[in-house]
Amino acid sequence: MHPSIAQRITVLDGLRARAQQATAEFYQKPGVQSPPLAPLIIVRPSGNNTFSLINRATGVVVAERFGHNNATSHARVLEAKAAQSGIKQFGKYFRSWTLRIGALLAVFVFFGSDL
Repeated sequence: MHPSIAQRITVLDGLRARAQQATAEFYQKPGVQSPPLAPLIIVRPSGNNTFSLINRATGVVVAERFGHNNATSHARVLEAKAAQSGIKQFGKYFRSWTLRIGALLAVFVFFGSDL
């Protein structure tokens, strides 16, 4: 690669990093609200009053709905479910399976102690 092109690339990388740092510092100031996050589900028309619900991250069609109001309401429901699932949901599943396995082991110990 030509030295001038390599130099331009390094300068642009430095400017890009500085711009990201300045943006982060700006949103840390009091009274400044960060912009809302982009939606997870995109509603796109697919013809004959049907709409496809597309996962923005993967590009996969999640569902199809008839009518715009039905599609947008279902997209809101899917985004609410995605926001709910997280570390708390994992903790609930982990706790319930731990209790089930513990109960199963207790049954094995109880019946195994008679022998």
